Amino acid sequence: MNAPRKAGMAAVLRPQMSDDGPDFAVLLVRRSQRASFMANAYVFPGGRVDPADAEVDPDAPSRYAAARELTEEAGLSVAEPKTLVRFAHWITPSAEPKRFDADCYLLSLEWTTPRHDGGVQVDGREVFDPLWLTPREALARYQAGALNLPPPTVCTIEELEAERLRTLHDLRTVESLSSSLPDASALLDASTLVSALLSSCRQRVPYPLLPKLISQPDGDGIAIVMPWDPHFAELPGEGTSWPGVAANAQAVPQRITRCVLSLAKADETYAVRPENSQSVRWQIERLPQ
Repeated sequence: MNAPRKAGMAAVLRPQMSDDGPDFAVLLVRRSQRASFMANAYVFPGGRVDPADAEVDPDAPSRYAAARELTEEAGLSVAEPKTLVRFAHWITPSAEPKRFDADCYLLSLEWTTPRHDGGVQVDGREVFDPLWLTPREALARYQAGALNLPPPTVCTIEELEAERLRTLHDLRTVESLSSSLPDASALLDASTLVSALLSSCRQRVPYPLLPKLISQPDGDGIAIVMPWDPHFAELPGEGTSWPGVAANAQAVPQRITRCVLSLAKADETYAVRPENSQSVRWQIERLPQ
């Protein structure tokens, strides 16, 4: 069993308005189809911790790594990496040949400065084809088989949507209470939503999530099983059961418990190999209502 390498990911939130009001899009980039880990999948910008990261931020080197990788992969510089908000903590299943212990951080696009004209510009070596999608859009495309998201990424996006809904509800409650005041100003815009969400998420305490990778009983596929799956503890493999992604987090109704993938389409390293495909349909199972 290989020990996981520490890594950091940056989920950038871009404030925007949607049909039903304030919203945000999150930045996803496609990994190279030749990558040895999660090939052809859409992920948050990120990468492993380098020794220099620990020198700059010895308390949380993965935070600095996330900010550095965001600059290297997507051309977005972060003036104050320590402002990034720790949101989730994923560890690659012990059955994998290549493993990472990755912290996922949130930040607003408004905290960044583009290094190139026009905003995001991917490096074209490790990552390609940047997408800005709202959590709802990303989840809909994933469930339709039109967007290849690794299981940890899609579960993190589910968390983002749950936090968005809670923050939006809280802001609308405040707006309703203050609307009768003579000097009340418009409280509810997209930047306010993102700022409030980031502030609220500082209270989250991510669990160290180590999913299990198992073979399907028919031998024709693999399953990534989440630590909150009802049968997680009895399945073979290393990992601790957890009730969700983090403490002090908004509940996700009917969250994804496992993702199943045919071995004809991918291998045990999440790599989607067909040359003419950038997406694959994971078959998902959810908690009951």
